[in-house]
Amino acid sequence: MLADLCLPLDDLEPALHRERVAALLAKGYDAVASVHTATGRLSEADRCTLAPVPAASLASATPDAKRALLLRSGPAATAAVAPGVGSGAGGGGGGADGGLPPCHLRQLSRLHFVAADPVQAAQLAAAADVVRSYDIVSIAPKSERVLFQACSSLDVDVIALELASRSALKLRAPAVKAALKRGIHFEICYAPGLREPTARRNLFCAAQALVRATRGRNILLSSSARSAFEVRSPLEVAAMATLFGLTRQQAQDALCLAPRAVLAHAAARLAGRGAAPVAVAAPAPGGAGDAGAAATPGLGEDAGTPGPEPGDGDVEMGDTEAKPQPPAQGRPQRPQRQAAAAAAAASPAAGQAAAGAGGSRKRRGAGS
Repeated sequence: MLADLCLPLDDLEPALHRERVAALLAKGYDAVASVHTATGRLSEADRCTLAPVPAASLASATPDAKRALLLRSGPAATAAVAPGVGSGAGGGGGGADGGLPPCHLRQLSRLHFVAADPVQAAQLAAAADVVRSYDIVSIAPKSERVLFQACSSLDVDVIALELASRSALKLRAPAVKAALKRGIHFEICYAPGLREPTARRNLFCAAQALVRATRGRNILLSSSARSAFEVRSPLEVAAMATLFGLTRQQAQDALCLAPRAVLAHAAARLAGRGAAPVAVAAPAPGGAGDAGAAATPGLGEDAGTPGPEPGDGDVEMGDTEAKPQPPAQGRPQRPQRQAAAAAAAASPAAGQAAAGAGGSRKRRGAGS
């Protein structure tokens, strides 16, 4: 599934939004997300009122969008509506869409919350009804405390860092590892880098640092386009992602698999399965449960994740456990030394005599 999950709607004319969605439809995208931005606090005015763009409006925007809409609907639907497509609103029996088939493009809603301190970040939990009216929830942290809170405890789906502007935020290894374990994705928006050289330089430097911190995992590529001119095709976005430090496979995953994972995480959050507590069984009496308790992972631990975790190279040295080394084996002892050691264990005088005898034999052998 190809998706662009960041189309800001604030202070944007409906005609420009329709052109953006039509451009994404013509380039082969399967889902888009319209974004409402809230800063500092949430109220009833922030409840989701976003409406999808009708198929007739998308088809009338550009010929390419109309062609993509017909092709993705299948040959049967195309043949059924073809006679009435050009006959206006009354032809073809299409109703409000003027004979067009249903639009396959999935149009979602997204809440983008900007928080400067943990008190503002707590608004996401306080206004739960407003938050649940959106399909996707993302946060833009303005401080490291909010970033760590978003990675470890906040109920969000996407963390959107302002990569196109210089920021003092540092990606700490514990925060990144906590976000990856919880299934939260980090978003890279490419459209700000198309507007001016300074933003482009900041975007590439910050995106490369983000890819190094996550090792290319849980990266989501979006546009954040203001117009249809800033929309790029999936192949162009994948080629740009390789300049961010992603491999080709990671770039394809960031385009196809990451949106699906974000939607699955959002569905689990809305269903109440995102933060379910796991109960640990009590140890059986008689000491039989001690071994089982030692092998049972604690709450929040991921016992089934093999291999090194991202960010392990940034952890402090005290977090790394030393592996037990096998005891060093010396060279085998000669029979004279073995006899001297046995005599020394029996009596000190006999041990000294045996040691002297062994030394005299060694000197005679060297003289001969």
